[in-house]
Amino acid sequence: MIRKGALCYTITMSKITDYLNERLDGEVASGEEVRRQFATDGSVLSIAPSLVVYPRGVDDVRKIARFTWRLAERGQVLPLTARGNGTDPTGAALSRGTILSMPAHMAQVMEFDLKQRLIRIQAGISLETLRQATATQGLWLPIDGGSTRAMTAGGAIANDALGRRFAKYGTMRDWVDKLEVVLANGEVIETGRISRRELDDKKGLQTLEGEIYRAVDQLIDENAEAISHISSGDVLRGGGYALDLVKAENGSFDLTPLFVGSQGTLGVITQAIIHLNDLPREEGIIVFALNGDEDMAKLTNELLELKPEALEFIDGETLTLIREYTGMQPWKSVTSDLPYALVFVEFDDKHMMRQLRKAGKIMEAAGITNAKIAYTPGDVDDVMKIYDSVAVVTNRSEHGVAAVPLATNLSVQSRNIFELVDAIRKMTKRLHLDVGVWGNIAAGSITIRPVVNLANLSQRRSLILMIEGLAELVRQADGSLAGVGGGGRLLSPWLMREYDKQTVNLFANVRHIFDPYGILNTGVKDGQIKPADTEILLRQTYHNELSTRYYLRG
Repeated sequence: MIRKGALCYTITMSKITDYLNERLDGEVASGEEVRRQFATDGSVLSIAPSLVVYPRGVDDVRKIARFTWRLAERGQVLPLTARGNGTDPTGAALSRGTILSMPAHMAQVMEFDLKQRLIRIQAGISLETLRQATATQGLWLPIDGGSTRAMTAGGAIANDALGRRFAKYGTMRDWVDKLEVVLANGEVIETGRISRRELDDKKGLQTLEGEIYRAVDQLIDENAEAISHISSGDVLRGGGYALDLVKAENGSFDLTPLFVGSQGTLGVITQAIIHLNDLPREEGIIVFALNGDEDMAKLTNELLELKPEALEFIDGETLTLIREYTGMQPWKSVTSDLPYALVFVEFDDKHMMRQLRKAGKIMEAAGITNAKIAYTPGDVDDVMKIYDSVAVVTNRSEHGVAAVPLATNLSVQSRNIFELVDAIRKMTKRLHLDVGVWGNIAAGSITIRPVVNLANLSQRRSLILMIEGLAELVRQADGSLAGVGGGGRLLSPWLMREYDKQTVNLFANVRHIFDPYGILNTGVKDGQIKPADTEILLRQTYHNELSTRYYLRG
């Protein structure tokens, strides 16, 4: 028996596929196998798209955006989601509508300005490819580490990627100069900081771009006080849009900060001009063991005052999982006993040796005796192998059991990070879940990977209970479920609770200004997905091949 609805849907998608294939230089596919391939990303969710487009350039992206805009004008919304390598752990690279797969044809270096240390790239290029291309010139983008290397540049910008080296180099936001973006209606714009006079010219345009400049400028002027509180405090928050960074005191204006961290909800990023930094000539690192009795707030503050490039940790229970899975005991070169946590402090400038000595004195004053210092390339690599051992947990997939990404950028104040880790441990024990926990102390960011069988109904339910519990823990700690980028489809139902009603309305207004028909990445940053929906969207198995391939430091 053939269901009429399914037949109608198939015919409609088939017609749309044929129509677009005739008009685009790239390819369009709506077959079941392709749709299944793009139904998952780096998250625990599963949503099959209606069709997949492989654009060959900005003109293809413009055409598909214009097509979906015209459908929406007639009341037929076909959501549009840009996708890189599918590593997103929040489900932001999924869609029930159209997936724009950027890496297939839009992954090139377009221009390289060595003098200004700027590079223009297409959105589909991976950060690993970019790293290889810039290293030959003695330059790099210092946003790397772990599965971040598998990200495309567009994905890193859309998620405001947090690299290992946040303490010194910040997030992706700090390295983006200008963007080429296709708006919801197909208009192509270039963002960048403009003067007040140039802003007036933009506001005079009778286009969607002109409307955006007029509306955003008005929104900022009318809500200045509320906007000033968006980034107040010392906790990273990625649930909304960076309205506070758009208009400077001198009246200059830049839409770029709104697109960075927007998770594809305001436009499709097709190209970017990014800043590069000199490759570090030297690296030195200290790894030391905590016993759990140290004054970590004081220790953290003192270490951060040394301005390291990285300050990270691996939780002791995660080390226990590594031993259980492989028999490895990566802490053995630091301490004979299983530690409460291992902490890594890394330096990369000309004062490295002096900083290492100062760090040693800080640890000595704190009563820390189990440590390992490395400053030769070989020794540094040996220490980083300890850090890279968390890949044992991230790559765990056996008999349906996997360590799944639940919260990869849960954020609190740096000095409170271990208090939150203790609270997470207690919660997971109540839920009878093993969990991998590690993070970036400098950013106050924690990654949490519970070990579950997604085919098990009770364990699926435990994941939802765990998100609820984490949301309450970060509320008590005045933290955030998503320190950068956003909560995608996975955490969005809980993320907006972190903001007051006025701020939530501000974010909704931004979304409406750029995307009045709700076309772009529907279900992300818009409140459409509810907590009850999340459990339904959970997939039955989890394994992220890209994370496996790129996780090690290399």
